[in-house]
Amino acid sequence: MALYCILHLGGVLGFVATIAGMLITGSTYEGGLNDFFINTSQSYSLLVAMLCGIIVSGSVSCSVSLCTHNIKTTQDVEDEWAKTISIDNPINSFRLIYEVELSIGKVDTVITVKTMEIIFKRAKIYAVVGCLGSIVVFLVILPAVALSYGVLDFETFSTWFRFFQIYCFVCTVIVIVFPPVEEGIQIIRRIRKNKAMSQSSKGL
Repeated sequence: MALYCILHLGGVLGFVATIAGMLITGSTYEGGLNDFFINTSQSYSLLVAMLCGIIVSGSVSCSVSLCTHNIKTTQDVEDEWAKTISIDNPINSFRLIYEVELSIGKVDTVITVKTMEIIFKRAKIYAVVGCLGSIVVFLVILPAVALSYGVLDFETFSTWFRFFQIYCFVCTVIVIVFPPVEEGIQIIRRIRKNKAMSQSSKGL
């Protein structure tokens, strides 16, 4: 029970920090919390609440993860990786999925964490850069742009709202369409490769 509470500590404290940030910032406006709905829905109240929630929940969750995990040595890392390998799907093995990547360098029979880190180093860099870029856009650029407008008139608000509608639609299309398309491409490539191997074996 105690471990369960600790694992959810980040989410709970993030929620508390969000409410506290919104109430504290709302209380600084004229009328304080007596005008609860108006003052807690101000731009700065919502911005502070969002930042407090993200920073506190992210920091606490990362700290809890670092303090509670049992991976201390290189051998522990390899043991955890072995658990991942043991649940590999034999019908659609990761060796087949990443056949091209694994063929780039010398790969032993047993694939270790170090091997995967070397092969997917560039992909890791792309992921980190993309993640940091998204954080900067959503936590710095977009709030700064919104605050620079002050009070939005109807036309400006409509433009702002339409931008986010288009953005959400594009992201939805990417999330829904890209995975099955990628799977279809992999299936077609596998079929073509199997046909080529079958024809070559017949020729022999």
